[in-house]
Amino acid sequence: MPGKVNLPKLDSVTLHHTKNKARTAVDIHQQYWNQTVGSTLKRFLASSGYDFNSQSRILDQFSNLVAPSLGSSPVRGEPTWKSFMTDNNCPVELSWDFHTGNSQPTIRYSIEPIGLEAGTAADLHNDEAAPEFKNRASGEFPDMDTTLFNHFYNYFNGRWGGDRPEGHRSTMFWAFDLKESITTNKAYFFPGLVAHAMDKSTLEVVADAITSAPGCRPENISSFASFAKFVHERQHLRLEMDMLALDLVPVEKSRLKIYFRDRRTDFRSVKEMMSLGARIHGEDFEAGMRNLRNLWDALFGMTGVPEDIPLPHKNHRTAGILYNVEFRTNSPTPKVKIYVPVRHYAKNDSQILEALGDFLADQTSKLPDVTIDSVWAKRYADCLDSIFGAEMLSNGLGVHTYIGCSMQSKGDLRVVAYVNPQQ
Repeated sequence: MPGKVNLPKLDSVTLHHTKNKARTAVDIHQQYWNQTVGSTLKRFLASSGYDFNSQSRILDQFSNLVAPSLGSSPVRGEPTWKSFMTDNNCPVELSWDFHTGNSQPTIRYSIEPIGLEAGTAADLHNDEAAPEFKNRASGEFPDMDTTLFNHFYNYFNGRWGGDRPEGHRSTMFWAFDLKESITTNKAYFFPGLVAHAMDKSTLEVVADAITSAPGCRPENISSFASFAKFVHERQHLRLEMDMLALDLVPVEKSRLKIYFRDRRTDFRSVKEMMSLGARIHGEDFEAGMRNLRNLWDALFGMTGVPEDIPLPHKNHRTAGILYNVEFRTNSPTPKVKIYVPVRHYAKNDSQILEALGDFLADQTSKLPDVTIDSVWAKRYADCLDSIFGAEMLSNGLGVHTYIGCSMQSKGDLRVVAYVNPQQ
């Protein structure tokens, strides 16, 4: 948890990443984030098979671009800025994308850019960190397209009042998909603050922002209208529109995603959300839901339990089930992804690892012309064990935040494990 830190000794490779390219020493805050989150990212990359050059490039980017933008280190106590990224306010979340289990994983991570004085009288709302980080990232990634970012930043920025209608003060996240040859940047905005200031529903504000965005004419994003109708039909559920996300690529190639939360936790409601009220259907969907139910049962010990029985009640801001719905231009059907909230409802992190390993082994065994090989699930488990230790993994929860699942061809699940690197 923030405030608790055991700084590891730096080997020569790690030390290289704690100095910037001008060879000037980093400050104590940047060094802290390199030694904690940076070292965990390094182990993720090595364990998932990234080559040395890719690791060096990614770690250089983390050290020189990201670490200086994570705010003050919590070494002297609780951080002044309470990031909504994780439940213990760590401003970074790592993820290990297994795909469907039969190929090399992809490592990703998300951050909240935070100024050193964020949360203090000098920078009460962390106002400058987001545009400053975007400008620095543009220098690091010159091919990145910020057209949509600029539009949504201008739309959602600067509406602070005296309260926190979202229950937190975070307004923008940034994420990196780390391919060995290229990094894709993504941005996330929180629309609730603007909705509160304008006295509109969050979905109304999101709709206004999307339909006024460059290249996002209503006829090009008909899938959004389908989702909006789905939500309107279920106003009694009070679905919570948490975030709007986008890829920082040319407008015609970008995906827009809305993250929303349903406080219901029974599997029947999961099927309703994943199908968008039966708008998504077919043999592949039904196969995917069977696979999801198998993973759900393994993660939560719900085998044989009727699908209308909810998980145990949790009174927490991030309780319930998180989903995202993806819209592409000229695509009539949205795509839905579920984030299974193991942080609140699983037994412990070791049990999560076991459930993941068994599920992925079973899924890959059904694929034609694929040799059954659980090497990546084992490497993932060994990686977490080397970072956090068997005792922490078996005695509690908190390392895993979510297990993300989306349906692929023939109902196979793409599985992503999300990890809080700071315990």
